[in-house]
Parts: sequence; structure tokens; C-alpha cells
Amino acid sequence: MTAALVLAASLKVLMIGNSFSQQMVKAMPPIAQDLGLELDICSLYIGGCPLERHWKNVCAPETKPYSVTRNKFGVVVPKANGNIQDMLAADKWDVVTIQQASHLSWKADSYQPFADNLVATIRKFAPQAEIVVHETWSYCDTEKTGSGRMSKWGLDSDKMYSALHAAYAELAKKYGFRVIPTGTAAQRFPGRERLFRDTHFSANGNHLQALVWTAKLFGVDVTHCRFVPDGMDPALAAEMRRVAQETVSKTQESTVSNTGMKK
Repeated sequence: MTAALVLAASLKVLMIGNSFSQQMVKAMPPIAQDLGLELDICSLYIGGCPLERHWKNVCAPETKPYSVTRNKFGVVVPKANGNIQDMLAADKWDVVTIQQASHLSWKADSYQPFADNLVATIRKFAPQAEIVVHETWSYCDTEKTGSGRMSKWGLDSDKMYSALHAAYAELAKKYGFRVIPTGTAAQRFPGRERLFRDTHFSANGNHLQALVWTAKLFGVDVTHCRFVPDGMDPALAAEMRRVAQETVSKTQESTVSNTGMKK
């Protein structure tokens, strides 16, 4: 496979999310390092936090409701508490990611007006940053991994994926944002139940997700990555690299970012 055009060799990434993004602070740096990339990645985390709550937090700037975790170019920064405005202004972020909470991700009408308000906030406090949509994933069709919750919604894994994929795509299209296709990669992965521990990813799923993020944000071919997490079957890791790269390659948008600057 031909290596993809490298969009950047060094990135500062801030994630406004929840437990579905938080694990990237741990899972993504060793992949970036293996590929000779520099990564500063920071998570603003509240468990299960939807876009509506993120916006309500913006409206209460005197509070610091987020757990802030950060790996700054290989150095783990001590945990702290923070808020969105302060963290947006705290550094010159290259990328800021946003996402909907998984239990609402399939409901397009749950995104607005909160996503619009959050986008406006990011542009005010971090105008240089590219805003990227993190497509989260559908649950798996077993009781342990979310089938009971989905059945109450009249969904199965495929239907949940189709709905959330469309909702994220609608948000991205409105602004011309790029999408990190984690949910698509998970849906394509053979034996996808191996990616889950409950509705969250297991260590396997987190590695697949980190490969997708690296391929998308850096524009590199992650099939060249040789990092394998401790205890993971190398054959499984190779399959993850293949699926991650194929998914990103098939979902590439324009390389002109929403800041109007070529990446």
C-alpha cells in the first residue's frame, strides 16, 4: 500500500468529549511515536457527557467540571480540573474534537443547537484550531455490550450505526469539518465483538480507535506502524492496522480544513 500524504508531523489535539475519547490520551501516543510523529493530546472528560451538557458548562465559566488528562509530547501531565474556555485558550491547539454522547449519538435532533454553540465557542477561544468531528460507535449485539439498551430504542447495531453515522455526517457537512471515522472502522471490523468490554471499547477497541485517529489527523499510513500493545496477538494488531487505514482512505474529505488553511 502506498503511504498517504503526511498532513502534519506534529500536532496539539484537545478533545472535548467523554469516556469514548478519553482513552486516546493513553492509546494514541505510542502509535505516533512509533511512526516518528510528535503528539500533544489532552482530554476534557466527564463520563457520558452529551453536547447539551458541554454547552451548559460553557454557560457556567466559573466552574471547573472536567477532569483534564494530557500527554504532552510523551510527558504525562498531572491530572487537573478545568473548563472548556480556559483549556481552549491555554495553548495553540491544532485540532479540537467534538462528539455526541453514545446514548444520543443516533438521534440527530439531539445535536442542536448545542453543537452550533460549541463550535462558536471554539472559534472564539481557539480560532487557529481545526474542529474535527469524532464519530463514535454503535454498541454490539450482545447483552453485555448494549443490546438491551438498543432494543429499548428499537435498534440493533447496524441500525444504530446507520443513524449515528448520518447524524455525525450531517454535522460535519454543515461546517465542512473532517470526521474521524471510528464508528465506521468498528462496524467494518471482522468479529467486532472482540473490540468491546461493555458499551465501551476494550484495550483492543482502543488500539483500533487510536490507529484511526492517527491515520486521520496526521495523514499517515498506519499499516507501517509496528507498535503492538502488550498482550495483543500481532495478527490481530495487523488486522486493526489494515481496517483502520482502509476506513480512513475510503472516507477522506478535502484536505482544506474549516479554518480555511491547507493542512
